[in-house]
Amino acid sequence: MGMITNWFDKISRYTYFKSSELNSLLLSIAVIAFIISFRNWGVGKEIDFSHGIVNLIGAMLIVSISLTLRLLFQKIVALGADLQAEYKLWSIGLFIALILGFITNGLVWFIVPGSIVMNFMPGHRIGWLRYSLNYFGIGVISLAGPIANIFLAMIFRTLYDITSIQLFHAAFLLNIIMALWNMLPIPPADGSRIFFGSRLVYMFGTAVVVSSAILLYANINIIVTIIASVLLGWLWWLIYYIVWERFNWGKGPWA
Repeated sequence: MGMITNWFDKISRYTYFKSSELNSLLLSIAVIAFIISFRNWGVGKEIDFSHGIVNLIGAMLIVSISLTLRLLFQKIVALGADLQAEYKLWSIGLFIALILGFITNGLVWFIVPGSIVMNFMPGHRIGWLRYSLNYFGIGVISLAGPIANIFLAMIFRTLYDITSIQLFHAAFLLNIIMALWNMLPIPPADGSRIFFGSRLVYMFGTAVVVSSAILLYANINIIVTIIASVLLGWLWWLIYYIVWERFNWGKGPWA
């Protein structure tokens, strides 16, 4: 009980963005919003700046909500381990996103604008990662990002189903795509930290995220999606462990 109370106390005091994070966050939002609104600057080949600006503002709104809530969720999970998660911009990732956006005329959304780095909180050692900063803990915290995107996708799809507002559908697609790209085991994507933290956690998380994305896109009921994706995650975890992990590494279920 004391650990939970301490966690909520840390959430109230330390869940914020530093000025450097805000600068990185604003740049990330601007670039991603430009990319996802790239095809909405007119009808056909005719450019309509007023139409484009309206769509850009809408895109900035949904990107701001999605990216901010994603990072806040990672920060909250990190605080449970007595760590402070800090957002770091990946400028190369934003450059790649812009290049792909122009080459594909806005069809490809590469959304890996940055990553989080973890720092110990002085004087706090009663979280679930109290003894040392290890790859497994960092992996679990990193997984919180794509999971947050999946939950946001569920919310936005529900809002779209109720209202038929296209902006909610764009937000739904944004979060699915962000979750999938960030599960790649390539630095600095979250997937790289999850993979090097625990291959088994990575296999479970990847199966959950990918299956959730597919089921949500197929317009499957959200409750069914949650249950099915978790079951598929455990099944893929078990298959990977039986077929590969226990024979090749012998490090047990947390390898």
